[in-house]
Amino acid sequence: MRPRLSRLAAGDYGGAAVEFAMLAPLLLALVAGGVFYSRWFTTAAETQNLASDGARAAIAGLDDAERLQIVTRTMDAAIAVAPLEKGSTRSWRAWRDGDLYNVSVTTTLPDYDLGRLVPMPPTAVTRDAVVVIVADPGA
Repeated sequence: MRPRLSRLAAGDYGGAAVEFAMLAPLLLALVAGGVFYSRWFTTAAETQNLASDGARAAIAGLDDAERLQIVTRTMDAAIAVAPLEKGSTRSWRAWRDGDLYNVSVTTTLPDYDLGRLVPMPPTAVTRDAVVVIVADPGA
């Protein structure tokens, strides 16, 4: 009984708890940062793929009205394939600028307000894609 009491009095117990209490916030911040940054990178890749798919689809149109209609169908189909996270929004726009046809897609993620814990990436992810519209040589 005496050796136990002397070890308890010496303070050998509790060191692990103190170390865990000091390191747990850092560990949780690293895990939360990894989760939220991977979510952002996945959303950025999906947004870029969607913009590229829309721009590639626009090449098939014969005039600007048909291109816009094709891009609209492509975007509507893509939303069914790649659903958004709850609270997210996605918008897009397409326009012609001379020989270039542009498609811009913006996905806005919900803000989880973890900026105090980890530096968060921006909630809006915008990606653009451009294709060259070659004039019909017979025209």
